[in-house]
Amino acid sequence: MRNLRGLVLLVVVAASVSACTTQLTEAGRQVDLVTASSAQACKVLTAFTVKGSSNGDALNMAFNKAAELGADSMSVINVGSASDIQAAALKCRQ
Repeated sequence: MRNLRGLVLLVVVAASVSACTTQLTEAGRQVDLVTASSAQACKVLTAFTVKGSSNGDALNMAFNKAAELGADSMSVINVGSASDIQAAALKCRQ
């Protein structure tokens, strides 16, 4: 019985944590992550910054934001210590 309570608590905590993470949109899933050297062959649409509750959350937010900006690719410029990401929205596909 004690193990069952622990398992239930673990499931509740896991569900709470995952609920706080920004989910990728369908458009965000279509955005490619490219390296700085690959990005040189792309058209830069704009640079932007997102701040999430964790680095994973911020990365999902960045993919979604790049898609909203009309990008097909994204390059990460900087990852801050406070779960913020500076990125560039790019057009790389012809």
